[in-house]
Amino acid sequence: MEQLVFDLRGNPGGLLDQAVKVADRFLSDGRMIVYTKGRVQGSDQEFRATRMGDENTMPVVALINFGSASASEIVAGAIQDHDRGLIVGERSFGKGLVQSVYSVSTRPGSR
Repeated sequence: MEQLVFDLRGNPGGLLDQAVKVADRFLSDGRMIVYTKGRVQGSDQEFRATRMGDENTMPVVALINFGSASASEIVAGAIQDHDRGLIVGERSFGKGLVQSVYSVSTRPGSR
């Protein structure tokens, strides 16, 4: 592959860890992908690229529109913030929400 077009139009999001993994494929080591600020003191997090050097230098274009939100905005934002590619389209939704999965324990026999 010599070029890549991410079509993130109408992509309402997904999980934070998956957005970080996708962005990590295109950024060099140590680059900030996204950070979160939690309501609880000490819950802030930074997510940085872990790849050793920018091995993946192919041209990248991300297509976005008003239906692009959450995880798709994280990917597009990381590409744009580090001049790694071109963002084309409309303004995104601007959701600003990060989703994570938390396990909830239940008592045996309860629903």
